[in-house]
Amino acid sequence: MSTSAPQLEIAGSRNFTSWLRAQRASLAFTTYQSGKLFLIGTKPDGKLSVFERTFERCMGLSISPDAQTLWMSSVYQLWRFENALPAGAAPPAGRSS
Repeated sequence: MSTSAPQLEIAGSRNFTSWLRAQRASLAFTTYQSGKLFLIGTKPDGKLSVFERTFERCMGLSISPDAQTLWMSSVYQLWRFENALPAGAAPPAGRSS
């Protein structure tokens, strides 16, 4: 008998995506116990965008003053995530910003 990993399900409250869009905001957070980094935002069509990756014991997050660089610490490393899109540029088709 094989056991599969539990499926991740994310749901926002009724006005969450419209609030994110109105605030021009996104969220980044980590879950130490499950080792996940989540980036939450909105797609161009207004739907919720969720980007999730696994890192060993991910912990702290920090953002640069210009909001173009996100730093995350894991058990043995510091990870740097850079905004690769120029200001005002649209992401490739099928991708969310």
